[in-house]
Amino acid sequence: MIQFHKTFVAITIAFAALVSANASTITLGSYGTTAVNPGFDNTATSYLPLTSTVNSGTGATYNISAGSTWHAALPGSSYVSFNSGTGPTGSVVVPNGNYVYTTSFNAIGTNASTVGTLTVLADDTVSIFLNNVLILQAGGLMGADNSYASCSDTGPNCLTPLTFSFSGISEGLNELTFDVKQVNLVNEGLDYSGTISTVPEPASLALFGTGMFSVIGLMRRFRGAK
Repeated sequence: MIQFHKTFVAITIAFAALVSANASTITLGSYGTTAVNPGFDNTATSYLPLTSTVNSGTGATYNISAGSTWHAALPGSSYVSFNSGTGPTGSVVVPNGNYVYTTSFNAIGTNASTVGTLTVLADDTVSIFLNNVLILQAGGLMGADNSYASCSDTGPNCLTPLTFSFSGISEGLNELTFDVKQVNLVNEGLDYSGTISTVPEPASLALFGTGMFSVIGLMRRFRGAK
C-alpha cells in the first residue's frame, strides 16, 4: 500500500511538472529600435512610415520622456516615437494624422482560450490591432465631448493608463499594430506593457492524464492479484 501511494504521488508530481514546464508568461513592453531591450519578449517597437498617413521618419524609433504633461511611463517600458523630439520635453510639433507602429512576439503553447492583458498610454489616442484584428478602439473625434486639450479626454490617452484583456493570440508569431492618432497637433508618443500566459494544449494534457490513470488502474489490479 505504501509503495502504491509513493508511486501515485510520483505520477502526480510528474503531471504537475509537465504543466509547469509547458506554461510560461510572455512579457510585452514598448522600447525603441535605438534602445536596449529592457527584458521584454517582444521585438522593439518600429515605425511604419509607408502605412502612416503622415509619411515621416524611417523604421527607427526612439525612447522619449513623459515630462510633466504625460502620465509617467509604465514600469519597465518607455514612451516611443518615430522622432526623439515629439514628446513633451521636445520641440517637434507633430502634424495631425495617423502614425503606425508595430511589434511582434512568439507564443508557443497557446490555445483558443489564451488571454493577454495590455496597458496602454498614447498621445493623442491609439487603436490597437492583433494580427490585423482590432482589439482596442481609439478615442473619438475632437468635439464638444472631447476637447483634446492635452490628448484625448477619454481613453486611450496620455493621462490615464488603460488596461484591457484580449484574445485571438495565435500559436507562433503574432503582430501587434498601434495606430497612434494625432488630432490636435503638438506632442505624439506611445507606451504599453502587458503579459500573456501560455499553457499546454488541452488535448496534450488530457492524453497525459489518461495515461496516468491507466497506470494507476494497472497498479491497483496488480496489487489486488497479490
